[in-house]
Amino acid sequence: MWIVVVSLILVVFFALCSSLFALMATSVPVVRTPEKMLAEISKLAAVQKSRIIVDAGCGDARTLLALCATQAACGRGYELNGPLKVFAMFRVLLAGRRKSIKIYFRDFFRCELEDVDLVYCFLMPAVMRRVGRKCLEEMRPGTRLVSYLWEVPDWEPTETIKLGGREDPLFIYVLEPEIKKDTNLPN
Repeated sequence: MWIVVVSLILVVFFALCSSLFALMATSVPVVRTPEKMLAEISKLAAVQKSRIIVDAGCGDARTLLALCATQAACGRGYELNGPLKVFAMFRVLLAGRRKSIKIYFRDFFRCELEDVDLVYCFLMPAVMRRVGRKCLEEMRPGTRLVSYLWEVPDWEPTETIKLGGREDPLFIYVLEPEIKKDTNLPN
């Protein structure tokens, strides 16, 4: 009996440490895209021939699954919170999408975006400039960056859509060649 109790305490301790590490490393707390917004976001974020969709900080993978289901695409989710990553993997497994959607225990800022068609993020304002810089440096023209609630500083969205009763903004950016050369990349 005491082995079970000690094991449970260790699991909880490591889960808390992992969550604290993720918060300290990213400056982004666990935030989830509201369930009632997922269908609308999936429809509005659509790219005609999306093959690869990335969720920067995928959490429990709800949004990534919704985006990939709507577009029959492959997905990559990046999550540094260990318990959330495990939960996301189970969610993908239960959805029968483990071959087409991969969840990585990795920082979004350390992944590659050259082959991506759509990047979705619901992060915090403090990291959005860095997200924009990464996307400018790595994404090819025509790729979409979709951000729920927070704008990328110094970028002009291609489209801003108000969602739900609270009219939460969804910012859609389409990376065009002129953006790549005209947009400054301040730190």
